[in-house]
Amino acid sequence: MTSKNKDEHTVDITRSGSIKVRGSVISGHNVKYSVDISKGPCCCGTVTQKEILKGVDCIFKPGMNAILGPTGCGKSSLLDVLAGRKDPKGLQGDILFDGVPPPDNFKCMVGYVVQDDIVMGTLTVRENFLFSASLRLPSSLSSKERNEKVDTVIEELGLSHCTDTKVGNEFIRGVSGGERKRTNIGMELIISPPVLFLDEPTTGLDANTANSIMLLLKRLAMKGRTIVFSIHQPRYSIYRLFDSLMLLSSGEVVYHGPTSDALTHFKSIGYTIQEHNNPPDFFLDVIRGDFHEELDTLDPEKTKTATGKTADENNIHDSLVKSYKNSSVCSQIQAMVKAIAEEYKSKVDQKQVVRPPPIQYKTSFLRQLMICSGRTLKNLVRNPQTSVMQFFVFLILAAILGGIYWQLEDDCKSGIQNRVGAFFFIVMNQVFNNLSTVELFIKERPIFMHENVSGFYRVSAFFFSKIFCDIIPMRLFPVILFSVVTYYMIGFVDGADKLFIYTLSIFSVTLAASGLAFFFSALVKIFAVANLCVALCYLFMMVFSGLLINIASIAEWLRWIKWLSIFRYSINALSINELKDHSFSNGTDVYRNEPTYFSMHSKQGNAYLSEQGIEYETNFDLWQNIMALHIFAVFFLILTYIRLSTMNKLR
Repeated sequence: MTSKNKDEHTVDITRSGSIKVRGSVISGHNVKYSVDISKGPCCCGTVTQKEILKGVDCIFKPGMNAILGPTGCGKSSLLDVLAGRKDPKGLQGDILFDGVPPPDNFKCMVGYVVQDDIVMGTLTVRENFLFSASLRLPSSLSSKERNEKVDTVIEELGLSHCTDTKVGNEFIRGVSGGERKRTNIGMELIISPPVLFLDEPTTGLDANTANSIMLLLKRLAMKGRTIVFSIHQPRYSIYRLFDSLMLLSSGEVVYHGPTSDALTHFKSIGYTIQEHNNPPDFFLDVIRGDFHEELDTLDPEKTKTATGKTADENNIHDSLVKSYKNSSVCSQIQAMVKAIAEEYKSKVDQKQVVRPPPIQYKTSFLRQLMICSGRTLKNLVRNPQTSVMQFFVFLILAAILGGIYWQLEDDCKSGIQNRVGAFFFIVMNQVFNNLSTVELFIKERPIFMHENVSGFYRVSAFFFSKIFCDIIPMRLFPVILFSVVTYYMIGFVDGADKLFIYTLSIFSVTLAASGLAFFFSALVKIFAVANLCVALCYLFMMVFSGLLINIASIAEWLRWIKWLSIFRYSINALSINELKDHSFSNGTDVYRNEPTYFSMHSKQGNAYLSEQGIEYETNFDLWQNIMALHIFAVFFLILTYIRLSTMNKLR
């Protein structure tokens, strides 16, 4: 049973519970928006301002509100400004929400569907909706109530037949394009937003699918929702669904009013649509100056002016803007906008304006961390190409390394050299294996930016969920497997304490290397660039590890760089753990370059450590190297968090 209050624009949908849908009125008053454009080299080039929106007055009521215009006219910018998703810098004018300024974090209370579908492909439709419901609905709701809300949205969107189907990604075949778009819309409908914004909702869809999506939005609008969307060139079956139409040209309004009056307005200023022409195509042709009633007007020699440009190109924009401002349609819109502004001003003068309180997160940090971690683990388990492959690669590399250095002998001639060589390959393997971490934040950057701006979760909850769910299953467990296999195959010194230090050292360098990869993953948008930056840092650290070149032989003014090498700290820790007080049998002392015979009580391992300038006398000498690796890891993780927190998530 459905009941509708005409004044309140509310709908009660009775299922297991009732859901109120209240469409709000959002108005813009002399909205101007500009961006800085740099010309010339980035360091010394001049910066100029480009106007995107030029004094737009608008009002959007419950129903289907379309914003049309040619590419670059500012329709997406206006949509973002109305939704609170533009950087306030460069923004002028007032946006009023039901006659008052919107609350802080207004973007968290409205729905916004981006042009490119942003949804976790490894989760089913229901799981995605439950994720949104678990984070964006109040914690006071029971699990049963959240499930009922999800069921209602699924039914409302017509997704009952694919509710348990994975959405799909590059590895998993999932739902169709239309069902994917509906899933994106459903993620926003979970909170029953007063306004639903959509940026180009038909992009990438075939004609039939696009038509079904717009019919769905029309049904939602008929239930009282305010739906505002930008769209490029819809076909007529879609155009006729619009209640309100705004046409933009170069950031200025050339028409804003009822869709049914648009053709009449253009006819009144001398533009009559031809028979069988599509109105949106007709409007765009007029705005671009490509409209010709007669074919002979296409002759450029008949239309060129003294400047060499056509009359349309010189005058069409100014003519359309002026004609709209002088029209009765504009007068009606201006009257409504002015009435809202005057009512707001009178409330301000009488100090009666009650601004809604700031929008807060609906759930606690711990709940957000739990929900985000659960989704991350599901995504990991359902992507065996990355999770299972990680274990498989580590096991293969461990077997290869163990086979090459199988049961090393304790002779002085090759024992130390082979052990140090094994340490180098072990560390290099662990460090460069972390290049796979680079895609961690890059791949999910669009999802993170959209969900964080929309109020799903705090940055900290997302950050710790990704870190914990990557480090423990993808770093710690493979390292333990790798360490046990290589330790006993190579034949390092027996002892549980030695094995523990060996494993801890390898895990510590893995943490430090992955911390650096995390940072570049958050810093750089392009995977190839981030990968290159991380690889160069690894190579640079490897050069100053003290193994490829003796640090003492490097110029003093460069020697300090050794303190920045995670290779150095990890190889030092492994060398101390294995070689300290280690005695080798008869052979040639390669460090003194003279033949000699050593007893089993001599300590050639200590001689090697001294030769390399590695301090080893006390336990602190070992642990300071491991501590340094953890400091590196914490430092880069802090930088990663700062980057995620300060990242500009507004468009």
